[in-house]
Amino acid sequence: MKTRQQEIAKVISDIESSIEKLKDFNSFKDLPKVEEDSSAESSAESSAELKPSKDEVFFSRGLTKSWPRFKYLSGEIHGNLTKTRTMALDDSNVIHSLGYKSDMHIKTDILLNSINRELPGHKGFIGTVKASNGITYFMPAYSTSIGKLDRATGKITLENKFPTTPQVRSGAEGNNGIIYMPSYTRTLKIFTYDTKTGQTGSFTPEKPKRSGIGGCNHIWGAVKDKKGEIYMPQVLGSSVAKIDKNGVFKYLEGPPATSGVSGWTHKYVGAIYVEAVNKVFCLPRQGKKILVINCVNDTYEEVDLPADYLKVANKNKNFHGFLGPDGWVYSAFWADTICFRINPYTNEIQWRDYDFHFMDGKPTVKEGSGIMSLGTGYSTAALVKNKSVYLGLAGTSRAIKLEF
Repeated sequence: MKTRQQEIAKVISDIESSIEKLKDFNSFKDLPKVEEDSSAESSAESSAELKPSKDEVFFSRGLTKSWPRFKYLSGEIHGNLTKTRTMALDDSNVIHSLGYKSDMHIKTDILLNSINRELPGHKGFIGTVKASNGITYFMPAYSTSIGKLDRATGKITLENKFPTTPQVRSGAEGNNGIIYMPSYTRTLKIFTYDTKTGQTGSFTPEKPKRSGIGGCNHIWGAVKDKKGEIYMPQVLGSSVAKIDKNGVFKYLEGPPATSGVSGWTHKYVGAIYVEAVNKVFCLPRQGKKILVINCVNDTYEEVDLPADYLKVANKNKNFHGFLGPDGWVYSAFWADTICFRINPYTNEIQWRDYDFHFMDGKPTVKEGSGIMSLGTGYSTAALVKNKSVYLGLAGTSRAIKLEF
């Protein structure tokens, strides 16, 4: 049964939601109506040819101009280290996050908007893959085991599969049921895990024509498109990799993907597929551009982040990012309270500083969030559920939710 406080909180939330919708309506009601093409592919191509105004595309695609509301979840978990870089949702609406460099099992109850720490904890994991067999897998970065969440039961198990730590931070399941996991190492290896048999393997691709500084070919980010082909941007190099639906690895042809930076600088971390435009968006960690891959023809381009944003942004801008319920692709707070987003139809980029929300009535952001050091991050992984986005607990003591 709901408490009186919960009922009041819901009423306030409903009022805020109505206000935001009214703002959107007032923003769009005078704009001309634009006809939509029923084909996402053809509409993306025609928009490039016709070049309609930003407002017209904005309106026709239903992307609102309002920003999501920031909210802290109840409960606090203290400690200086980044606590988790994983998020996996079970069928009872509980998010499970396993530890990064410290033993951790954080449960986020999205019905109660609360977090708590469970025992025992596990560590060594970065990134998750939600597989088609009902299991979500935790990627083994500093662990010889792969973590497994049975989404039906909410049970966590570990399966020891590797003689040494694979240094994996991302992965994606192919149409064949095999999870492909690129390594975050100088010499790139692709580890594989067969979800049907549990068999593991690995292979070492040929080096690209353009290796990163010191020959580094690290990858941190992998995503599958609707055909079952997996795209992976380099972190320190300037190439874009792909595993096709037959499991064949290759580097895409194209100019260097530098993100406008050089040297030992983390360019792109993570990959986000937007089926509506059939493109992959890779947001920068320390770079100055957004990488956009066209899955129709395997071409790619880099879109500049706004100059006014770069003047005020922290170097470590983003952890991974996510496709929001409103259709925008968003960054996830890392060492910054600023969030940027890109419209996947037009490549328009906007940004907003949530510093006041992080403060939550306290004199400083540090006091409001509980963060000990910017190097541990304000948030990590992001998980989208209905009209809300839950951000993984990082170096703060309080977890964040964004309401759309």
